[in-house]
Amino acid sequence: MSGIFSFVLWGGVLALTGWAAWTLSGGFTTERPAPDTPFQHGLDSLLRGDSGEALRAFTETVEIDTDNVDAYIHIGNLLRDRGEPARALHVHRELTVRVVQTPAQQRAIREGLILDLIALGRFEEAIEEAEELREQDRKNGRALHLLLRAHEAAGDWDRAFDVRSELLRANGERENGALARYRSAAGESFLRAGKTREAERQFKSALRLDKDHPAALLRLGDICYRGDRRERAVVLWKGLALTHPDMAHLVLERLETAYFEGGRMSDMSDAYEEILARSPQDSRIHLALARMHIKKGDLAEACGVLAQALAIEPASMAARLLLVNVYRRLGDLSKALDEMETLLRGVPKAEAYTCASCGAASEEYWTRCPHCLAWSAA
Repeated sequence: MSGIFSFVLWGGVLALTGWAAWTLSGGFTTERPAPDTPFQHGLDSLLRGDSGEALRAFTETVEIDTDNVDAYIHIGNLLRDRGEPARALHVHRELTVRVVQTPAQQRAIREGLILDLIALGRFEEAIEEAEELREQDRKNGRALHLLLRAHEAAGDWDRAFDVRSELLRANGERENGALARYRSAAGESFLRAGKTREAERQFKSALRLDKDHPAALLRLGDICYRGDRRERAVVLWKGLALTHPDMAHLVLERLETAYFEGGRMSDMSDAYEEILARSPQDSRIHLALARMHIKKGDLAEACGVLAQALAIEPASMAARLLLVNVYRRLGDLSKALDEMETLLRGVPKAEAYTCASCGAASEEYWTRCPHCLAWSAA
């Protein structure tokens, strides 16, 4: 009997242990995993960045469930992202007349509408929709961002400036560089319209907000130069090169012209050396310095600078051509020919064959394209 009792007792302990483990792992309280529905597959595809598969999954979703508002919202947004804003607008417009919508869905539909209208170039309608959405929910920061985007798309830089200022105040930020961008954009619009005086005011306003704003320094320098205020132009252009070394190449030719016209060769040399010290690995600055030495007749100096440029960018055709010219002027035809041979080695030896199907180029003719496997026309 004691053996039977021990067997029953031991079996009970095992059963109790198993039940406890099953309960702790979920048991009756754990819901079964949801089936992989087309809608869930669409969401997963969005997370993976596979917009094509997401669109197919959401389309399948609404074929099964015509009341799935979220799927329709995604379909509209995906259509717009793939370059079909008119179809996207139609989808979102249809959703606005549906009765059963949550507040979050209503906002998402209106936001999609605004982006559709921007993509279609219907900026005034987009602005109107964004302002209405913002009035409905003043706490909705997304509406303010959309309003800003609509003003930017419309090129209404003054109103964009005001909205951006409001956003910064709402976030407790002070970002004058972002605001200066709108003043510069307005100035460029005036420049394109031939309104130089209005443009100048906008660029000066940008520099009051951000004294190193690159677009304002560049364009205001252009205005000053054309207005025969060359000294001021040089100061502005040099300021751009020194505060934004990665953009120095934008003003090199401008500075070169201004310095030569003013007969300020030594000042030009000092300026280039100062700029080069800020950005020693920019081959374009070396090229500008070499051109200056060539114009001054300092051919040996030009050779040294060009060698540095080629050490940074060996494939620079502009540096090779300048070096050929320098060696020719020095009478060193052997070195000039060496540089020409280096240039010629970089030129394709034969005309490339181009696949009519995929456009891939190849130096060899193939019966079948090695890239897309299409048969050749011949």
